[in-house]
Parts: sequence; C-alpha cells; structure tokens
Amino acid sequence: MKNIKKVLLLAFIFRLLLIFLKWHPDLNNHIDWGIRFWQYGPRLFFAPQSNVWNFTWPNQPPITILTFALIRKLFEAIFSFFWFLNIKIPFFPSNLIHFLESYLYAGLLKLPSILSDLGIGYLIYKIFKDEKKEKVGIVASLVYLFNPVVWYNSAIWGQTDAFINFFALLAFYLLLKRKLIPAVFSLVISLYIKVSLAIFIPIFIVVALKQKYEFKKYLYSFLISLSFIGIIAFIFSGSEPFSWLINLYKDRILGQQLQVITANAFNIWASIAGINERPQTLLLGPISFQTWGLVLFLLSYLPIIYMVFKKRDLKTIIFSLAICSISSFMLLTNMHERYLFPFFVYSTIVVFWNKKLLPIYIAVSLINFLNLYNIWWFPRSEIIINFLTFSDKLMPRVLGFINFLLYLILYKSYLRLFKLEKL
Repeated sequence: MKNIKKVLLLAFIFRLLLIFLKWHPDLNNHIDWGIRFWQYGPRLFFAPQSNVWNFTWPNQPPITILTFALIRKLFEAIFSFFWFLNIKIPFFPSNLIHFLESYLYAGLLKLPSILSDLGIGYLIYKIFKDEKKEKVGIVASLVYLFNPVVWYNSAIWGQTDAFINFFALLAFYLLLKRKLIPAVFSLVISLYIKVSLAIFIPIFIVVALKQKYEFKKYLYSFLISLSFIGIIAFIFSGSEPFSWLINLYKDRILGQQLQVITANAFNIWASIAGINERPQTLLLGPISFQTWGLVLFLLSYLPIIYMVFKKRDLKTIIFSLAICSISSFMLLTNMHERYLFPFFVYSTIVVFWNKKLLPIYIAVSLINFLNLYNIWWFPRSEIIINFLTFSDKLMPRVLGFINFLLYLILYKSYLRLFKLEKL
C-alpha cells in the first residue's frame, strides 16, 4: 500500500508542476461559466436572456457547470486569504497576488481531472491487487499516470476527460463487486458530467441484468439515480426538471455541437477526407459519412455485446470497454482528438494481462499524443509542426490510416482471444 501511495503522490506533484504552464482556450469557457453562474444564478444560467458570454455559450451538462461554479468559490476563498495576508504582513510578496489572480483559478479548474487521474490510477492498482498481483498493479498504475496522453490532457490542456472516465471505471468496478446501486449512481454521474460515454450503457445493462438481482434492487438503483438527476436539473430549471433537461440536451448540448466528418481526430475518416472540417452529411458513395460511421460502429459493437453477454468476467468486460472506446473513435464521425481517452484507461489494464499488445498500446499512445498536439501546438516545436502540416496536412491522413490499422490488429486480437473470429 505504501508503494501505490508513493506513485500517486509522485503523479500529483508532477501534475502540480505543470498546471500553471499553459491551458487550452477551451478552459477560458470554463473560467467564464464559473464566474457567470454566480452573476446570473442557476435559473437564468442557460436562459436566452442571459446569453452573454466572453467566449461561447455553455454546452456542458448542469453538474459540470456546478463543478466550475464551486471551484470559482474555492478560488475566491483562497485568493481572499492571501489578499488578507498581503494587507496585514508588510513583507508579504505582492507579486504572488498578481500570480494568483492571473493563474490560480485556471489551475484549480484542472484539479477535478488531476484528482480523477489519481483515482483511475488507484482503481487500476485495485483491480490487480484483487487478483493478488499488487506489484503488477503498481506498475500498471504508473504506466497510466505517466502516459503523456493522460497528463497532457488533464494537467496542461485542462479538459474533463479523466473526470468523466473515473466515474465510469468506478461504476464498472462496483458492478463487478455486485454493488449495483452505487454502480448505477456512479455511471449516472459520469454521464451527467458529459454524455460521451453513453457507448458504455449497453455493456453496463447487459452485465447488470445477467447478475440477476432482485427486482427491487434494480428499482432502487433507478429511482435513486433518477432523483439525483431531477434534483440537479431542478436547481437550474425551477420546475419540470426532466422536460427542461431533455430540451437542454436536444437544443444546446447535443444540437449545437460540430457536425463534421472529423474534428481533428486521427482516424479512418481523417485518412479518407483529410483533417479539415467538412460536414458529415457529405456523401461517400451512396450514403453519407455519418451513416457509414454509424453502420460500421454498430457492426463492431455486435461481437462486443455478444461476448459480454456470454462471459461477463472481469477480463472480458475491461477488454470489451477498451475495444468499444477505440471503435467509436476510429469509426464514428464528429470525433475530437480527446475522445480516444477512455481507451487508455482500459487498455492499460489489458496490456498487463496480455503483454503482446504493449507495442500497439505504445504506438496508439504516441499517435494520439501527436493528435492532441496538432492545431494547439504547445509546447511549440517547429519540427513537429512542420511534420504534421507539410503537403497540405498529409501526415494526419497517414497517421489516421496507421491508427486504423492498429485498431484492426487490436480488434482481431480481441476476437482471437475470445475465439470469436467466425462470429
């Protein structure tokens, strides 16, 4: 136990050294939303009459907005404390006040994802520790926590992917421990932070139903989670929380997102159509890119659901979640570069069960790190920028194709491992 604490502490300190270096422009939205939540109040926050934003309209679910708002209050409390010291102590370094005013709030907004990184690292360790492989768990946790894709996302970019994925991994961990009510609640929190992991819902439902609980346990888990959703929505709506929430998702969170072939994702569509933003409704042969993506993803999903239905053991479920994650990234349209993040959560576990897959894990990590770097260009390296942009952005096409080939190899390994090649 002491060793995993050292790993987690080292990972935390490493991230603290990075949080003030830079943050992605996306974080400016989170800064703005946290401030304006307290200016407008929850009832007017999503209202048309409050639609004045420094950057862009709020396109995240209510629980995410509440997180940003609470962090704003934490920032104000910390800043007030240091301001008090600055006034009362003559030799207090006033330059620190300027630094805190400029950087502290953005740094604090990265904390949920940084702490979620540590939580995921600990759960990875726990999965192996439960198998009596504690040393393997420590190494696996170390690999995950220091994978550049992971710390670049949370400690530098400042995105919420780790935050979402911690609760999803916790949900499946609890479900496999036959703790249905907290498992459902944890999955609901993940989806309420951001709906991007809805692809996991069928897998979760299959496992939960095959565990054959009493009906009242299914009912309690549903009602508790539904009550939580309603309470959070009521804070913002004031009345009719569920209809308000449906309209919020339909009109703002999902309805006003980019609808492109690829949103800077190095996948099969980047290889075919290029990395520049083009509508996903464009035709590829007789049907649109969007339809191709949906059909291919659904076809990739059928063996996953079948295998989970037949086996339901830990290794099957974790590997299935990894394959589901990378399938959605490689096959669906409108994918962002960050949407491959869930794959690294589950594939980190998988490669320590099957070391032969480690080269694929390393290669996909490297390509995705370049994908995260693409367009943002931080830290600036002219060599890498020239590599990714020469000849009208040829390399994103090439890397998208390589990524897709690696995906096919991994998918074949999944089928072979479970003897489903002829499915």
